[in-house]
Amino acid sequence: MVTNISQGHHGCSAYGGGGLGKSTAQQYLTDNASRWLIGPDKQPIGVAARMLMPSGTRRSDRAFWGVMNYRLNVSTALRVEPTLAQDRMRNFIRTRCGQARVRRMVLFIDNAQRITDGEFQYLEDLDAQLADDRLSLFLVLVRQSDAEGVDIGDDWLDRPSHTVRRWFMDTMPFQPLMGLREIAHALSRYDKSVTWPTPDMSFTRYFAREAFDRGWTLASEAGLIVAEMKALRKAYQLPESEAWPMATFTLVVHYLLSEVAARQEGFKALTAEQVRNALLATGYLRLEFVRARIRLPDSLRQPLDQDAA
Repeated sequence: MVTNISQGHHGCSAYGGGGLGKSTAQQYLTDNASRWLIGPDKQPIGVAARMLMPSGTRRSDRAFWGVMNYRLNVSTALRVEPTLAQDRMRNFIRTRCGQARVRRMVLFIDNAQRITDGEFQYLEDLDAQLADDRLSLFLVLVRQSDAEGVDIGDDWLDRPSHTVRRWFMDTMPFQPLMGLREIAHALSRYDKSVTWPTPDMSFTRYFAREAFDRGWTLASEAGLIVAEMKALRKAYQLPESEAWPMATFTLVVHYLLSEVAARQEGFKALTAEQVRNALLATGYLRLEFVRARIRLPDSLRQPLDQDAA
């Protein structure tokens, strides 16, 4: 994104299926904008905000700007004159930028596949107004590719050239965790960076303090966890894959720590059976069948439910 900004683009898009962690990533980037939205001199170059584009048909500019105001907490009034609602959006961006002494807002729009071509025109009008204020709006259009039952990739081919030039000069796929190295890195974040309930207590240590203090880490179990994931896929005849969506990854991690490590007296390390039970109990298989677009066979439903119980 910073590269796109430095190249003078006004936006970019990202797409991916459900459960990959797109919403979590957007929230993290919004909350931590000061850590990445910086220039070569390490000074801030913008502020960030995030909104979720709702479903449903918006039949006018009044409805569109009302939704934008409401979702960004600019105003709670859903019925307001469109020019006033657009001015409120403009003032919201001016105020946020002015308070931070920057000239750019990065706006993440989740479920951006719901934005119509006409609504992109409204956003272009806002962008032009902000340019008159010597400000810049950079949109990050995050689209769920399977939301309407069809894949969304580089769908810019069907859009007007001025829309492509402004918002779609770069399109990136949003990927799940891929392979042992990425999974191990993600697990290590629970050992070091993810804290709860206090900032000085790592997530792993909170649930497995004695084992952690003796040197055990969640990341050290990466090989076992990946091996059990592969074995379970093979047992249920799913295609081979090392991809792991964040939706079930985080559920499995929480289960292993809170239901296994925290409850087992004298816990020292995970076992293969515990990892397999965690994968089953948290719905890993069900999501993988959906992602593979394979119906869960009736012959597997009862064994799956018994294992997860």
